[in-house]
Formats: sequence, structure tokens, C-alpha cells
Amino acid sequence: MQHVLRRRARTLATNFLKRFSYDQGGNLAMIFALSLLPLTAAAGAAVDLNRAFIVQQRLERALDAAGLAVGAAPATTEAEMLATAQSFFNANYNDQETGVPGTLMLTPGDGSVTLAVTAELPTTIMSVVGFDSMTVGSEITVVRESKSLEIAMVLDNTGSMAWNGKIGALRTAAEDLVSILFGDQDQPELLRMSLVPFVTAVNIKAEGFDMAWMDVNGESRYHGENFDPDKGPTNHFELFNGINNASWKGCVEMRPEPHDTLDTEPSPGSPDTLFVPYFWPDEPDNEGNANNNYANDRTGGKKKKRQKYSPKYIGYNVSVDEIPSSTRGPNKSCARPLVPLTNSKSTLIDEVRAMEPWYNSGTNIAEGLAWGWRVLSPSAPFTEGKSFSDPDVQKAVILLTDGNNEIVSQNTFNKSDYTSFGYIAKKRLGTNSISSARNKIDQKVADMCERIKSEGVRIYTITFQLNSPSLAEVFRECATEPELYFNSPSNEELRATFQTIAYDLSNLRLAR
Repeated sequence: MQHVLRRRARTLATNFLKRFSYDQGGNLAMIFALSLLPLTAAAGAAVDLNRAFIVQQRLERALDAAGLAVGAAPATTEAEMLATAQSFFNANYNDQETGVPGTLMLTPGDGSVTLAVTAELPTTIMSVVGFDSMTVGSEITVVRESKSLEIAMVLDNTGSMAWNGKIGALRTAAEDLVSILFGDQDQPELLRMSLVPFVTAVNIKAEGFDMAWMDVNGESRYHGENFDPDKGPTNHFELFNGINNASWKGCVEMRPEPHDTLDTEPSPGSPDTLFVPYFWPDEPDNEGNANNNYANDRTGGKKKKRQKYSPKYIGYNVSVDEIPSSTRGPNKSCARPLVPLTNSKSTLIDEVRAMEPWYNSGTNIAEGLAWGWRVLSPSAPFTEGKSFSDPDVQKAVILLTDGNNEIVSQNTFNKSDYTSFGYIAKKRLGTNSISSARNKIDQKVADMCERIKSEGVRIYTITFQLNSPSLAEVFRECATEPELYFNSPSNEELRATFQTIAYDLSNLRLAR
């Protein structure tokens, strides 16, 4: 808009010289007095033009914010778009300062919106030569991408999120992101989002769930490894069905390698590709270090034998508590179900607000990320996602954790809490060392990040109130670009981070 100002300045100088040339008479004093006028006008022009440039910069910043808001929250009518733009413009332009803005003008175009505004600026010194005000203006065109957007929010819901107001801050920040992207639209055509809360396991018993994904026959490599087949059933579904007052909530174990970090479609012909229901065994009675004792052992002998005795579930009631943060029973530490890709703003807002921290079991970022990938995939288990190769679709993952990959140690023969990869004593990760297992899960995260990025998915990573240089490096490398990794040391910074991501995901460019 600087050309407008330059054109106005040239007009002022030309008019002044014309006036000066009309009077050639008078004495020397008059000539000397008149000779001061150009100098005064020049000085006044410099002062007032500098003020005008300041006003113009303020206009541009406020107009940019209005343009981003219109693009990020597109309304259905021109009047609604103008109302959105005006609201953001007003919030970013203080009309108590120099320069009073006029009416904001909005012009819809083919896939774009043009916003323009002017401000009236009273002059100071230039008023003595007849110029009482100047008009300063700015204009931008917001050009929208026509691509669809599919986003998976993979968010840590572990017990540590209960500390320092973190879960509340996460709810607020995630709701901000949803609100910015959806704007005033309840079901936009080109936007779908998913929510994947994770602890060490992920609950997949969501809309669209199909038992065809599950290992109902107990044939997967590790299915039932915690129970004695000579004493009773080992199939987790049989155990759940045998309990009078508990049923499978929906969490699943990690699949055996390599399918644990792949988007392999579940197939009955390949049992290791199927999902095993999460079943935290009743740990032995009178074991002070046990973390989940909820049933009568109903047999004697060694502690390990009593834990493996599956008839204690069949036809009996057990002690169950599934209200977070601390829970008890076979579904202990199993969070709310994920939300598959949806364009329902209200569904996402409700589920974000319902997130709670879940104590015990630990943190498995790899399992959360795996399901973030799977909900974006066009293949089963969830099939809402469009093809990764579709040029008209941009996919993104937002991955947040407030802790390292964590395995809760137990001073028992199990050596750990039960997790989505079972007890660490079973060496499903190739080790019974907690530190070595953490490192292996870190590597699974790193490997999966590369696979997901190779599909064209944009990855944002966030560490929240976490001082861990090693995990920070994993998350920095995981992000599509280094600047898409965010360290949010405070609740306030987390909200700003989610807003930054939301505007980046708006897929806008500002053309001047």
C-alpha cells in the first residue's frame, strides 16, 4: 500500500509549488518568508508520512489477523465472514491510538477473499499548508487451498497429566485448535479430525469398531501368555465373558513385531496382525507390591501360580473400579475410546472435554502414534481416511506427551505393571530391563515417524512440561520440520502452541 502514500505525497508537493509560483512580487522579506514555506512543508511531510507508515503497519497486522481468521473459520455467508473478519480486526487494532479505521470491506472471489480497510490520519505540521488529514489503506487477498484436511490428535492421558493443571490445559488447548479449524461450521466438507487418547494402551471400541479385527480365537503369538492352559481358559475374551460383573472395555495390546509399528491390515489368516484384548490379570492376594488385586485367587501355591490360575474369573464377581484417575480390575488404566475421523465439531469438543488422566501402567508413545497413523489410513481397522496418495488431501498428526516412554516398575515376579506389551518379565520387547525397554520404545517411535512421514503425513510434536533432552531429540527428529517440534514448558505456552499449529494447518497463504 506504500504506492498510495507516495502518490499522496507527490500531490502535496505539486500543489504547494503551484501555489508558490502564482505570486512573484513583494519585497525581499516577503520572498524570504515565502521561502520558508517549502521547508516547513517538507519537514511537516516527513513527520506526517512517518506517522502514516506506522498506521499502515498497524492496519496490515490487524488485517492479516482478520484474513487468517476468515480463512481458518470460513463462514457460510458473506455477512458472517465479514463479522468474523471485523471481530479479529478490532481485537488487533487499537482505535484509541493515532489513525481511525473506516469500514472493513470484504470481497469474495473464486476460492479467495479480499479484505481492505482505510484509516483517516489527522496531520500535524502539514495542516498549516492546507492539508488537514491523510488517508492510509491496506489490502490483502486470502487464497484458500482446496485440499481436504485429515488430522489425528494423539494426546497423552497418563496419570502425570493430573499434576499442575496439565489435563485442564490440554483440554483448553485442544478445544482451541478444534474451534479455530472448524470456525462457525459444525460439519465442514473438507475437514475431518480424530482424537487418540493414550496411556500404555489405546481404546479402539469406538464407532465403526468391528470384531473382525480381533483375535477371537486366541491364536496371536502372545495371546493368553499370563495364564496356565492346563488349568483353564487363556483366551482373554473367554475370561471377560466368564466374569459376572466386568466386560472388555476396548483397549488392546500391541501386536507382535513387526506389526506393532506398521499399518498392517488385520487378517484372520495372519493371527499376529489381529488385535488382542487388553486384560490386566488379577495379581496375587497378600502380595504387598501387587498393583491390581481385584479377585480371590481361589488356589494356593506360589504367587506366580495363583496369578496364572484363570478359573478364578469364571462365574465370579470381581472388585472393579473404572472411574479415573485410579482404577482397578481387568480394564485398569484403559482410557476413553478414540474418535475415528469425523467432521462433527460437537463430537470432538465433547470428547476433548471428557479427557481424564489414568494412573498406573506407564506411558507408551509408540502405541499412541501407531493408532494415530491407523485412524488416518484408508485400510482397516478404521477406514475413514482417504488414500495417502490422494493429491487433494493433506494429512497431519499432532503428537503430545508430558513424559518419557515409561514402564512402572513392580518389585514382584512381573517386574512391572501390566502394559500393552504385557509384563516386562515376559521379555516381549526382548529384555526385562526397564531402561533398555524404554530405549527400544523410543526407537519404535523414531522408526514409525519416518514411515508416517514417507506417506506424506505432516507431523507436529509437542513435549509438555518435560525436561528430557533425549526425548526432545526424538520428537524434534519426528516432526516433519524442526520448527514443527514445540517444547511447551507451561500451560499458557501449550495453548499458544496449539493455536500456532491450528493456523499453520489452515493451509492459507496471504497474497498482497
